[in-house]
Amino acid sequence: MEKHEKCWLCGGDVTDLYKVNGFTVTKCTNCTLYFIREIVSDEYLKEYYSLTPEKMSETALQVYHDSSNEKNLKYAYKRIADIIKKHFGFKNNLRLLDLGCSRGVFFEFFPDWDVYGIELEEIAGKIAKEKYKNVFIGDMKDAKFQNNFFDCIVIQDALDHSNNPMDVVRQCYGLLKEKGLLLIKVHNIDCLLAKISRSKFYAIIPPDHLTYFNLRTLKLLMANNGFEYLDHFFNTQKLRLDTAIMRASTTMPFLVPLYKVLSKTFLKNIPFYKNYHDLITVMGVKNAK
Repeated sequence: MEKHEKCWLCGGDVTDLYKVNGFTVTKCTNCTLYFIREIVSDEYLKEYYSLTPEKMSETALQVYHDSSNEKNLKYAYKRIADIIKKHFGFKNNLRLLDLGCSRGVFFEFFPDWDVYGIELEEIAGKIAKEKYKNVFIGDMKDAKFQNNFFDCIVIQDALDHSNNPMDVVRQCYGLLKEKGLLLIKVHNIDCLLAKISRSKFYAIIPPDHLTYFNLRTLKLLMANNGFEYLDHFFNTQKLRLDTAIMRASTTMPFLVPLYKVLSKTFLKNIPFYKNYHDLITVMGVKNAK
């Protein structure tokens, strides 16, 4: 694969940190963006996200493809939905685009809105499309939405999967109405857990995740594409206990036997709440150019 010679966000110099899954994690010495140095093609990602369930990562299967985990996803989704509704003064009949909508669970919190979704992964996208007709399965670049159409675009746990986040946010600018709201939720590479874990941080799993943001780089990404930063918060997450232990085991391998035993019992479904500042959500509005 070809490699980035400079930081794609600010043009700064980069320094390689470590190899994970055959990919090089690098850091910009100027803006502090972490990203995969190899340039991953659209074709590579399309093939990768066409994987059948038995070939997917264990985290993806537990969090997004196990229907028993939906109640845990909804815990985080409800807070984000409440913030969006409050921002718009609890109006109805607005247009929402969920970019990376997975199975469409987030739409349940917007029964009085016109909801649209884009999902690259075919299995999850088909499940969402069965319930919501305006779901496009494929790449954002191929979706035929008109400009100045949406009141709000949400990108939850998806922007770090993109091989071109700059282009994604630029496209969001075009799709949003003036003063439209963009909300981005990703892992926070500046959290203490990430600093301690380094290459073992549970979110560093290329080619699933290709970019690793912090508040500074998220603000810069928004500003570079015409958005005014509004606010940010760190997300409290509700996980199954076995998922929490599995993630912790990447840093603490002695937990692996516990995870293997626990995952085969009913105890795996005990809820575990965490907020290590490892998940960050930023909000911005579209400025007129």
